[in-house]
Amino acid sequence: MGNKHFILLAALLVCICLPCSAQRWSLGTNFMDYANFGTMNLEGSLATGQHWSMTAVAKFNPFHYQKKGEPLSARQQLYGVGVRFWPWHVYSGWWAGTRLQYQEYNRGGIKTPITDEGDRYGLGLSGGYSYMINKHLNLDVGLGVWGGYDRYVTYACPVCGVTLDSGERSFILPSDLMLALVYVF
Repeated sequence: MGNKHFILLAALLVCICLPCSAQRWSLGTNFMDYANFGTMNLEGSLATGQHWSMTAVAKFNPFHYQKKGEPLSARQQLYGVGVRFWPWHVYSGWWAGTRLQYQEYNRGGIKTPITDEGDRYGLGLSGGYSYMINKHLNLDVGLGVWGGYDRYVTYACPVCGVTLDSGERSFILPSDLMLALVYVF
């Protein structure tokens, strides 16, 4: 079983084991991810108390593009599970969060023909504000970073297959630039 399957299984088990009486759920999508070459995304959340919620996120981008006849790619699949702390009340006001993440990526041809692909595992930290539009609709804004371990291969171009480098490294990267519409059940 791969790490991404383990994270998904763990998230499902936690959600199944939690009591569901008087709990509030939310589903949201981040518009800034769509600006990243059409990355589809969905984040679900479960309020576990007045100040805490559990989150699960999935991002997916299978698309290939062409720029002046050259291949261009920012493909990825990302899965994460985490928690958020809400000082005022869950789904209202400021929040701070952390989550475990896994990302499989293939990115190249954007600025140079060099292409990177690999697997990243790590921990993310984020913060933001949730503005209540009405009883069921919120607008979330936020920022996040994540760091961890990366197994990668670097190619000379998106389609040539010539390997320039490969290995393992640690990383710190931006993870979220958030402008999300969230529906609270």
